[in-house]
Amino acid sequence: MGIAQVDRGSLERADDLLTLRDVIQTYVTHRSPQVMAVGIAIAVVLRAVVGGFGWADLAVVVVTLALTGVVEWVLHLFVLHAPDDSIRMTKYKTGAGHREHHLDPSNIGWLMLGWQDVAIFLVMLAVWNLTWPLVLALVLGAPLLSTYLTAVLASYVMLAHYEWTHLLVHARYRPTFRYYKRLAANHRLHHYRNEHYWLGVTSNLGDRALKTLPGSKSDVPLSDTARTLS
Repeated sequence: MGIAQVDRGSLERADDLLTLRDVIQTYVTHRSPQVMAVGIAIAVVLRAVVGGFGWADLAVVVVTLALTGVVEWVLHLFVLHAPDDSIRMTKYKTGAGHREHHLDPSNIGWLMLGWQDVAIFLVMLAVWNLTWPLVLALVLGAPLLSTYLTAVLASYVMLAHYEWTHLLVHARYRPTFRYYKRLAANHRLHHYRNEHYWLGVTSNLGDRALKTLPGSKSDVPLSDTARTLS
């Protein structure tokens, strides 16, 4: 999925990951989760130092979970699947790495984020959380700083969960938990059936809300551009 990744064909492949242990080992030794772990650790320390936990923190976590599916949907469609002639592609190349991922979904070099991409996302999430969490804090009469830091921590954890889920659903190992089994089935349909559907990775909420979760795979046609995105 990475934006700035190049020359990664020599890296291991997800279809070589036969067991859950293989998936975990690949995840913890990859640079992107390591950078995420640093961001999460910093957010945990800052939130603990500020203290003052309350109901606003729980509310922030719930809203973050609810928004995740919609945010994934929007980014997946409008950033990663940006048309070739859009400024997103011609100037910023936002979907270049994702096209490589669709061409060869098992190549971990394109499946997982590059550490530079993670650093950018961590900054973007820190800025994004200056919006609705602070409004929520004002409505609930909660401290602004503690609410903000909880939102940052929650979004960092969700980013790490995204990276984990994306690796897991592409591995040859088949998840046993129903939640991940459903996500894996949907994501494979996105890659091999029709790229315009099943856009969620960690959540189906965006697909349900925005009508891209068919009742059956036979409800949508087999796409000729699922591998090329063009």
